[in-house]
Amino acid sequence: MRTRPLSEVTSRDLRSLLDEESEHWAEELLWDYSDVSAAVGTGLDRRTLAGQVVQDGPRAAAYCYYMIDGGRAIVGSLFAAAPFRGQGIEEGLLDAVLCEAQSRPENDRVECQTLFSTASDADRRFARAGFTGRRRHYLVRGLSEPLAVPRHGFRLRPLRREDLGAAARIIHESHEGSLDAALNLTYATVPSCRGFVETLVLRSGCGRFDPEASLIAEGGDGGVGVILASHLSRTNGHLCQVSVVPETQSQGLGTVLVASALDVLRRKGLRTASLSVTVDNARAYVLYTRLGFRIRKEFAAHAWARPPARIELPA
Repeated sequence: MRTRPLSEVTSRDLRSLLDEESEHWAEELLWDYSDVSAAVGTGLDRRTLAGQVVQDGPRAAAYCYYMIDGGRAIVGSLFAAAPFRGQGIEEGLLDAVLCEAQSRPENDRVECQTLFSTASDADRRFARAGFTGRRRHYLVRGLSEPLAVPRHGFRLRPLRREDLGAAARIIHESHEGSLDAALNLTYATVPSCRGFVETLVLRSGCGRFDPEASLIAEGGDGGVGVILASHLSRTNGHLCQVSVVPETQSQGLGTVLVASALDVLRRKGLRTASLSVTVDNARAYVLYTRLGFRIRKEFAAHAWARPPARIELPA
């Protein structure tokens, strides 16, 4: 077996592995991964994708890639074909990729969420490489039974393109000083949140965006809450982002947004809905479990900053 840079292989070399990966995440996460696999294949053929692949002779046994985004490396999938799992191959591959990403002088920061990972010992490898991490859960809820939307005094309406700026502001304000913001630079500024929203809404960055199930809540001073929803497959909807501005939190708006979005997804015929949450975000976690979401996979968010900078987590 040998390890090679992804820049030396093509999508054809990884086709069987990428096909197996799509089937794996469809079963484990109810996620149609075909669009991501297609994007990975395009990146391989254009020689724009960083990372490494482990080959067993001509066969691709495992791969891990990362993307560069303005001085930040974001580690994506870490996947091994079924016969090669549990042998330390993924962990060794992760060690190599993290070392590569950290050694590139243009990368001041490296981040990863291990949702798309088949490695059983990834967390310890991140810690050994100097990363700070926290547990996250991928939660799923069935949609066979309707969920009543509580009575409320907010004005809810579907998100429109002209609302993207307001949505970015709400998301940024809701994350200021939070654990998630410390581990993910996406939430660091209003412009970065705007880029995140545009990726979800305009470029289907997390499944197919659902404009009817994506809602903005308005109070007396404008937008005070937002929920962004998508379809990860023909049967599974996803709540990509749920945010309420600090001054409106603890007034039931989160429940109203989630219940309203789930009602739209159910009426469209989807059978399940999913979301991800940081376990230490107790308020959100309690809300989602109270609304019937249950854990399907545990993973983690990890971040590393080039010294002398460091990841500062809130107390």
